[in-house]
Amino acid sequence: ITMQKFAYHISHTIQQVTGDIRLNIPQLDVSNLIACLDDFEVMVQLEAALEGWSHTISSMLEQQLKRTPQGNGPLAEIDFWRERSSALSAMYEQLNLPQVQRILEILRRADSSNLPGFDFQMAELMKHYMEAKDNVKFLSTLERHFKNIVHGSFSTVLDTLPSMMNALRMVWIISRHYNLDERMVPLMERIAWQLADRVAQVVDIRRILRQAPSETKRQTLEAKKVLRCWKDTYFMVRERIEASGRDQRWEFDRKRLFEHTDYMESICAA
Repeated sequence: ITMQKFAYHISHTIQQVTGDIRLNIPQLDVSNLIACLDDFEVMVQLEAALEGWSHTISSMLEQQLKRTPQGNGPLAEIDFWRERSSALSAMYEQLNLPQVQRILEILRRADSSNLPGFDFQMAELMKHYMEAKDNVKFLSTLERHFKNIVHGSFSTVLDTLPSMMNALRMVWIISRHYNLDERMVPLMERIAWQLADRVAQVVDIRRILRQAPSETKRQTLEAKKVLRCWKDTYFMVRERIEASGRDQRWEFDRKRLFEHTDYMESICAA
């Protein structure tokens, strides 16, 4: 048993270094359930494998839950959940391989003492996998809007904001995880940051000094409209939610959503 555990830890360490998380699945003939139950050496290997799987799932979830989106904008949040969904999906698929399921069947028949720990880790994996999968599904409906904010002209952004805010409202209503302040407020903060960054890129002091005053005036007015539209569309959708009386209200921290964009709007108006 000690050698089996040692082999597992060596394999697990290599996987952590390479980032390729794979289950250590014994390549044994497990077709005959009774024969396996009567074979001490086989059962030792299966027990060691099960214990290893529990550690692998636990370690993987620990790594995933420590990660944060790599970037300040809303697209980084979509990428974050896609990567998590992909990683957890790969683990889930391995655990559903016929060989793994057969080994679990044998160990359940043997009433393995390692099963409660494995079942707990499996439930945790499923919980986080379903959360990531659900978040990817709903955030993907916002991706086109977010890309318009990142890459589009000010006129494109102005056209995008109302439909984006309505799409956020639908996510708020339907999603099982983005219907909470602790998820929706940080996402809207990312949108506000992206808008402010977009304005800062276009209304750049070094660029302004090199262009005609009329062009500078046009750009600053458009930037002001964008920043004002961000706030106005938020409050319009918020009123619609309140008027419906059915959906949970948007009682978000306005300072977090508008302090920076309000300041930038005042600069553009000066």
